[in-house]
Amino acid sequence: MNFIADAFAKMFSTTNSTIGTVLSLMGMCFTVMSFQAKSKKWLLIIQTMGSTLFFTSYFFLGGIFGAIINSYYLIRNAVFMAINSKGDVKKAKIACASLCSLYVITFVIYTLIVRPGLSASLLNSLPVLASIPGTIALIEVKPVRLRLWKYPDSVFWLTYNTCVLSLGGILCEIFNLTSNTISIIRFREKPPIEQKDETPNE
Repeated sequence: MNFIADAFAKMFSTTNSTIGTVLSLMGMCFTVMSFQAKSKKWLLIIQTMGSTLFFTSYFFLGGIFGAIINSYYLIRNAVFMAINSKGDVKKAKIACASLCSLYVITFVIYTLIVRPGLSASLLNSLPVLASIPGTIALIEVKPVRLRLWKYPDSVFWLTYNTCVLSLGGILCEIFNLTSNTISIIRFREKPPIEQKDETPNE
């Protein structure tokens, strides 16, 4: 309990950490709301608002690589709003593969230039590991499968946000996991109702 209290106090210990925490909480609100949108278009629009706030918050919290990856989310969301994943599967898959490659390439270049230690490199790998399934989710046309891909996305971001003490990010991923589960229940395909045999008895 002391660890949690100390971590919470640290989130508001300086001006930068306070601003970052408040922005992350605002980003959390938009991101959590997005998963109750059945339309992919609205899901992406609301998520773009959340990503913008998280992008800014990571700079104040010292999570530079998390900010870089979130900046790509703005591009990603714009691309997938322009592509009909159901009507143009080839374009959607190419966009997905290109973005996933971009995450990995950026991680490699950032690591070579900044040369962080092993622990920092492992920390920076988490947004990449989160973003790949999160991007694959966007080529899914079925609401349930989309949200299943979002599970590893949330788990890796939850770990990253815990390490950089992003309160909004931590709460966001906890709510996302809960919200996705609720959405899966809401949007699941119901099995057809079995028809009773109406053949009259002889």
